[in-house]
Amino acid sequence: MRTYRLLIRLIQVASALAFIVLIAGFLGLWGQGGKVPETGTGGNTQGTSASSNLTQPLSNPKIVALGDSFTLGYPLDPAHSWTQRTAEVLQVSVVNKGKVRQTAKDLLSRFDADVVAEKPGRVIIFAGIGDGIQGVALKEVQTNIQAMVEKAKSNHIVPVLALPIGYPGAQQNIKETRDWEVGYAKKEAILTLDFSSVLFDANGKYLSGLSGDGKYPNAKGYETMGDYAARVLK
Repeated sequence: MRTYRLLIRLIQVASALAFIVLIAGFLGLWGQGGKVPETGTGGNTQGTSASSNLTQPLSNPKIVALGDSFTLGYPLDPAHSWTQRTAEVLQVSVVNKGKVRQTAKDLLSRFDADVVAEKPGRVIIFAGIGDGIQGVALKEVQTNIQAMVEKAKSNHIVPVLALPIGYPGAQQNIKETRDWEVGYAKKEAILTLDFSSVLFDANGKYLSGLSGDGKYPNAKGYETMGDYAARVLK
């Protein structure tokens, strides 16, 4: 009988300790404001990002793509651009705001007129190639990209950064911008698009059938870019 009572007492003590641990755990979470630890891998080169930018509600599904000739669809036209393909796959409006010979400074100068005025839910900022070709200092590129991101956020537009892709004769400059942009996107929890991952081989050359001149994508190349962007943005 004594053994039975001792067993009951041990069970009661264990239950009390478990209840105390449960309460302590609850109070610990409450003290943190109920926040869930952040996860995610923002800014990596496969188009993933910290979860905050993927789960926040969009004001609308409309997307503006702001960039240079690689956004425009050169040497073809916007009808054969990656933005058109993305719009077709996602069945949403993707406004092509690409122009030839653009630097990040040029994109910033027309951000209000070409992006804010469109009232999109997201903007894809595809900058850095023109800067690399023209030898613009990295610090200036950084300042202009950051300014565009801040403009987007202040206007309740979700920014997406498309990493610059390689171009003959400007590879090192472009690499420096890419490296910085990856780190910046991770820090700010911004989704990235890395078109290089579907356009180039391990040596930085266009994959077979995706370019006619080794500088710009051809129709198949732009289609491949559009399919990739749609997968990431979806």
